Amino acid sequence: MPPIVQLIRIRPLMDPLIDKERNSEAGPREALSASSEDHHLLVATESGGWIAAGGAPRPFARGRCLLLPPGARIEWLPTDASAPPCKYWVQFKVEQDDAGLFASPAELRFEPLSRLEADLRELLSPGGDNGSPEQPPPEDGLARFHRHIRFQAILYELLAQQSAGRQEPESDPAIEQIISYLHQAYSEEIEFDRLAQEANLSRWQYDRMFRTITGQSPARYLSAIRIEEAKKLLASSSLRVGEIASRVGFRDEFYFSRRFRQSTGLSPSEYQASRQGPRIISIQYLGELLALGIRPIGTNSAMFAALPEAADAVRGFDEPYDIRALSELRPDLILYPSYIERQVAERLSRIATAVEIDWSADVYTRMLRLGELLGKAVEAKQWIAAYEEKAKNARRRLQGIAGDGETATAFVYHSGDLYVYAGHHFGHTLYRGIGFKPTRRVQAIMEQDRNAKWVRIEPSELPEYAGDRVFLALPETGFEGERGRKLLNHSGWYGLPAVTEGRAYVMSDMWANYNPITLEKHLDEIVCRLIAD
Repeated sequence: MPPIVQLIRIRPLMDPLIDKERNSEAGPREALSASSEDHHLLVATESGGWIAAGGAPRPFARGRCLLLPPGARIEWLPTDASAPPCKYWVQFKVEQDDAGLFASPAELRFEPLSRLEADLRELLSPGGDNGSPEQPPPEDGLARFHRHIRFQAILYELLAQQSAGRQEPESDPAIEQIISYLHQAYSEEIEFDRLAQEANLSRWQYDRMFRTITGQSPARYLSAIRIEEAKKLLASSSLRVGEIASRVGFRDEFYFSRRFRQSTGLSPSEYQASRQGPRIISIQYLGELLALGIRPIGTNSAMFAALPEAADAVRGFDEPYDIRALSELRPDLILYPSYIERQVAERLSRIATAVEIDWSADVYTRMLRLGELLGKAVEAKQWIAAYEEKAKNARRRLQGIAGDGETATAFVYHSGDLYVYAGHHFGHTLYRGIGFKPTRRVQAIMEQDRNAKWVRIEPSELPEYAGDRVFLALPETGFEGERGRKLLNHSGWYGLPAVTEGRAYVMSDMWANYNPITLEKHLDEIVCRLIAD
């Protein structure tokens, strides 16, 4: 049976699409959610941009059309914030589609585009903007019937051109490689003449083919990439505008600011102020904030040993805390752990609102508490679910390697003493992540205090706590590392069955930090070590 299609409404878009959302990494995007019952047809404008429909963003330039089934969702990343992303938006209902012609999203090209635009303008003519279901266009039933037929003819030709292979010119592999290169090397000095030569193309051919594929000139395309990367840094770091300009490939800060304002309508400083949330100083909870998509303006420098990726974008400070220096950062909120002395906490509260976070709480509790406090409750739950799924995949990979019911114990050498981990830190990875069982002595510690971090023991007590597998976290360098490695020659260690049977693992003490980002990395490290064993 042929499909039956009913036109519901059609309208020209004079303003950017639908719902503006904030993305913590990528800045503002336009989002369209198709209704649960209706189909949609979008026709792109000159401004171009990128669309993401559940996958990686891809170019969506003038002349391209997008068919969306009910419930579909796309994100639009415009290259020009002042221009609407689509020229026409058509909403229609498919009452019968046995062949599944409208069952999935499809990106099409109508040729010639001028005829498609003329046809759509004619469909609009009876009532101007026919977009309101509450105010249908003033036309009789026969005229409405005719409009439905004309719209079905448009859909037929779109699908027919797709079937005939006319909807999209062939992409040149050399241009596709150049596009990929621009996304990777946008921060470097780009010479388009050299890229054209390497592709064995004249500059004229190169420009024409590039514009055909992307809808933009190479220079404008590269500028759009750089602006998008700048948005990410402006929204997630406290870097100065000049440094951000340099990082994304603009050698002149003033030119960068001018191009940024042309693209977004805001100066970089205005954009940064509008996109960043509260200015947060966090003592110890850097990993939790990063997992929630929040980058604080400052943290204690000790956190960078576990999270070096944040060192370039977050200001570090050392203990004892310089209250005057912290005040100069102009924070809106200070997060501090419950072990901070009361007089220090009082001084912090004179700078900004200061909130104590329970240092003894497990990482899930911390995430939920911070998520509630910072308006990121959904993100907190999402991280917990994602970690549980990652742990499940880790256990699946270790089937047949780490046996059911196998016990394991983690120890750490810290500040001249030896500790055994309970259910937090390294213990979280072993017991809640990988699924090892704690030994009887470790279980007793956990039952006595479910938030126990670790317990100091003597090297001679190692056999009382050690499981079928043992893990020892040691400093890698320095005096502490040298002293810690002496444990490996202690009879309490080398006499363990796990050591003599090759089931002992010496790890870096960087894994001893207890935060969401490190726990994810730790899972990967443990799996790799056990598989390689």
